[in-house]
Amino acid sequence: MKFTLRAIVRELLRGFWGRYLVYPRLAAVERSAALLNAAIARRARRIGVAVAPDGTRLRRIDPRTRLLAKTEVGRHPERFLRPRTLATLLRSTIRTSGTSGSPLALVQTLGAVIREEGFIQRQLAWIGFRHGQRRAWIRGEIVCPKQPPDGRYWCHDWFGKILMLSSYHLSNATIGAYIGALERHDPVVIHAYPSSVAALAAWLNAAGQRYRGRALRGVMTSSETLEPGVRSAVESAFGVPVYDWYGQAERVAAIGSCERGNYHVLTNYGGVELLELADGSCELVGTTLNNPAMPLSRYRTGDRVIPGNGTPCACGRVFPTVKAVIGRQEKTVTLPDGRIVARLDRVFQGHERGLLEGQVLYRGDARFVLRVVTTDAFGAADEAALRSKFLLRVPGVEVGVERVAAIPRGPNGKYEFIAFEM
Repeated sequence: MKFTLRAIVRELLRGFWGRYLVYPRLAAVERSAALLNAAIARRARRIGVAVAPDGTRLRRIDPRTRLLAKTEVGRHPERFLRPRTLATLLRSTIRTSGTSGSPLALVQTLGAVIREEGFIQRQLAWIGFRHGQRRAWIRGEIVCPKQPPDGRYWCHDWFGKILMLSSYHLSNATIGAYIGALERHDPVVIHAYPSSVAALAAWLNAAGQRYRGRALRGVMTSSETLEPGVRSAVESAFGVPVYDWYGQAERVAAIGSCERGNYHVLTNYGGVELLELADGSCELVGTTLNNPAMPLSRYRTGDRVIPGNGTPCACGRVFPTVKAVIGRQEKTVTLPDGRIVARLDRVFQGHERGLLEGQVLYRGDARFVLRVVTTDAFGAADEAALRSKFLLRVPGVEVGVERVAAIPRGPNGKYEFIAFEM
């Protein structure tokens, strides 16, 4: 019932408007360079930002250019918040930790939320999904008790026709039931973390089976890096293409893959530029085109891509392409009882005032430590809240909180969100 009510509210506030007001405008410009560039220019003027005028190409940034860092936004968010106007009166705050484990509180307008919905609707349209068809969802929501007495690790959003499956109870002992539930629901699209759908695909492929749902048109992955091996395994097991989506809470860049398997940088979502790195990859730098409440200019996302060669995609869309998105790599943990654990970033959300960084350390034998870098505002109640949120997602394990002065970085300046110390 909770997810059904949430879906009704979402439809009234954003779904209807995103689908019928925003999506048609987005679809109208995706195959015309002139129309795309005109739409980008209008958005840039409306938000009051400067972006490259040609949305069919990705501009390289001079490494000496002054860029906006995540730490600056996290420490002084008020500097980027614009005064309310009649058009930006309705606002909300979203909280994220991202793959870095550093919490952010970001303010967005209702209009920005509706535009986000329109972009998601366009990605679904690329898959072949139409409003009112069935979907399935295997992501980070809490959808069932710690140990469901009836063995159902899922629930239904009856209004949205979505089967909501837990990503926290996947194991060799339960995956067969997941597959059965999916086949009975027979969705047109499965939304999933790559690590979650990879576990389903591995189980099917190891058993020599194939998914038997007839309506499925595609699997839509997001929030983690989609490795080529995972894409291949999922497409083999489910018999449909995988469509990958990249975005971030800061709303400065979005990338979606098409039916040809190519990654399109959606330059009417955000003004995207590339900062070349020593290893040949490029960091995504984005400028807000959607959110007038808190516009960020030339913001360093910290996520990397492999640049493309400039060849237009055979799908006919004029957005520039990249070869791969490599900014969301995470490890998974397999517990002694067979459960597969990934995407634990939500544990750190909501603590941006006292928590600077967080890392999940696994020490084997179902023992975890949450390493945190904190300020004086972070107290015992915050530690207890972290443990509770972790156990809500990974019940039946041992978890503690350890305050540290710093979390060691790797060669790319980032640290692993999930680390091992066996």
